[in-house]
Parts: sequence; structure tokens; C-alpha cells
Amino acid sequence: MARTLTSWGDNTNGQLGDGASAHRWTPQELKGPENIATTDAGSGHAFALGIDGDLWGWGRNAFGQLADGTTENQNAPVRATGLPGRVLKVGAGGGHTAALLDDGTVWAWGAGFFCALGEDEFGVQMQPLLVRGLEDVVDLAVGGAHNLAVKADGSVWSWGRDDRGQLGDGPDSEREGRIVRSYMSASFDCRPRPARVEGLEPAVAVAAGGGHSMVVHADGSLSAWGFNDRGQLGDGTFEDRPAPQKVRGIPGVAQITGGYHHTVALMVDGTVWAWGLNDGGQLGDGTTQDRAEPRAVSGLSGVKSVSAHGGGTDAAPGNGGHNLALRSDGTVYGWGWNNYGQLAADPATANVLTPRQLPLDRPALDVTAGGEIPVSNKFMANPGGGFGLALLG
Repeated sequence: MARTLTSWGDNTNGQLGDGASAHRWTPQELKGPENIATTDAGSGHAFALGIDGDLWGWGRNAFGQLADGTTENQNAPVRATGLPGRVLKVGAGGGHTAALLDDGTVWAWGAGFFCALGEDEFGVQMQPLLVRGLEDVVDLAVGGAHNLAVKADGSVWSWGRDDRGQLGDGPDSEREGRIVRSYMSASFDCRPRPARVEGLEPAVAVAAGGGHSMVVHADGSLSAWGFNDRGQLGDGTFEDRPAPQKVRGIPGVAQITGGYHHTVALMVDGTVWAWGLNDGGQLGDGTTQDRAEPRAVSGLSGVKSVSAHGGGTDAAPGNGGHNLALRSDGTVYGWGWNNYGQLAADPATANVLTPRQLPLDRPALDVTAGGEIPVSNKFMANPGGGFGLALLG
């Protein structure tokens, strides 16, 4: 049976890709790209990566984050243009996008206000730009406005916004390469040029939340740094960390993913652990208590991938954040906020404090959680509430 892509949840900016604008909690097939390998989603935009390396995007496009040459929202998939090679991985952030190509280079586009595109001056960029100073990249992660890359030698490199220590290069704001950028009457430290994150063992994978960063090492250990207002670094505190440190008290990590104020980890034994913001059950432990240390998600086993997103703004965390877990048998489970039907349940249903199975009609091959960055300024279009994507086989 052919692969099909389904979506559900908030559709404010067309992020469900169904050609409409109505919110919908029932999973429905998207029309358009075929032979999809994986998906990814940001705060209001989403992508499907084809097996052949083609890239398709839809949803919010105010900053050109879909790379279609416009700044018009798209409610159905459009092909990304301007990439000179086959895409291996795509990452969607708060308002920007980055892609890893098969030649080991990284390209970025969209909102460049916080140096996230690897350039000093760019605001809106509708076509991909080469991120200079990177080569031999094997993994890529895109956060709210910062990025991480792993090179073939296991070194980790970072660039973009750095007001919460998310680049991991220490607390010195006068460090070489740092600049200050203003956006919407606020100023932010950032660094446009990728630089190596020091003090890390070789990495096998990276992940980025809204303002925090995480690295999985070859031995299954985990390092984290950056924004920590709700304990999303898992170090037992609520203090930001400008340099990497190990996360203790968890078994071997296979995959890591982050929302804006919480973190979810898949272990090598197929269990899932979470920490950070928990006002809507984002940690899946049956409570609404924030946790600054890792805690097992209730009742999940046999999981092979996880996806987390959302959780409010820097200044006002909460009122969002949900997670999806794909089990080895193709079933999908979700927990956290459901105010837009992002857990494929009636929005009138209360937030889900422990994982519940989503009503998909076929086994899933890939799942992605997106959205949940509420409107924060009357002049800004809502980046979108929570939504989900599942690739069915």
C-alpha cells in the first residue's frame, strides 16, 4: 500500500496542508507529494521530505520559511526551490528552516532576525542561503531561532540566537563573533557564524528546543545547555546553563526531542522519559507538576521514535506543548495539550496527562508534532496552535 500523509489540529495558517483553513481533530489525508520519507514541523509550518530528496512545505510563510519565493501562507504542499542538491534532513524552527544536503553542507532560509541563517544582516530570506563555515555535516537540529550541527568527526557546532546560552559557548557576551540584534523592541545576543561547542564528547545526534540544546553521545549519555526556566535541562534546577553538562539519572538515550519548555527522550529500551514544563500533562506522568529531573512517561514501551513541540513563549510559558510517540507496531500515542485537537481527539476533551492511542486507520511510519506558539503581539499573525502529522504505510 502506498504511503500517505495525514494531519490534524490547528489550521490557522494552513499548516494541515489540506487546502483549507478549518481546524480539524480527525486525521485526514493530504494531497500532493508522494514517496515521502520523513516530516518535520515548526511553530506554524511543516515539511515533507521525499525519498528522492525533494522537499515540500506548507503553512505559515510570513518570513519565507517555505522557500517558495513568496511570503504568502500556503494551505497545500508547495515544492521548496533554490536548493542545489538532494536533501537528507530538514528542520523547521520558530520562523526559519534549515536543510542538510547530501554533500554535507547546510542551507537556511526564513526569519534571519537572530542570525539563524548564518548571516549578519538578513531579516526575511525567501530562498536558501549556504551556511558558511560548515562542511562534512551528518546531523542537524533547528530550534526556535538557533541551530546545531554535528560533523563527521562528532564535533557539535552552533549558531543563531544566544540570549539564554543556547549556543553553549559560555557566558561571556563579549566573546568573538557575538553581535546584538533588535527585534520587536527587544535586543538579543546572537552569533551568525557557526562555532564549535567545546567540552563535549563526540556526538551521534543533536536536538534543539525553543531555547535549549541537547546532544546524544555514542555511549547513550546526554548533554544539555541553554534555557532552563521550567527545568527542561533536567539538571534539578531552573537556572539557565551557558555551557554543556551531563543529564543524570536516565538509562541510555536513543533519541532526544524538545518543545519550547520541556524535553522528551526515547531510551534504548523503548521507554520514554520527560522533564520540564507540565502545565498540560506534557510529561505524561499523570500530573501537572513541572519536573526539573527526568521522569518516566507512564505506560509507554516498545517506542521507536518521539516528537515534541510547543509550550508558549519565552515570557509566558504554558498553554501548549504536546508529544507524539510511535511504537514499533505502528501505533501512535499522544499526551499533553489538546486545545486544538492536536492529539487527534475532540478539542472539548481535557488535556491528556498520560499517553493515549491516536485513532489512525493504518500503521504509522513517522510522526511529527508541531505548533503551539500563541500570539504574543497584536501586529503578529498567530504562528499557530498545536498540530500533528503522521506518515502511514
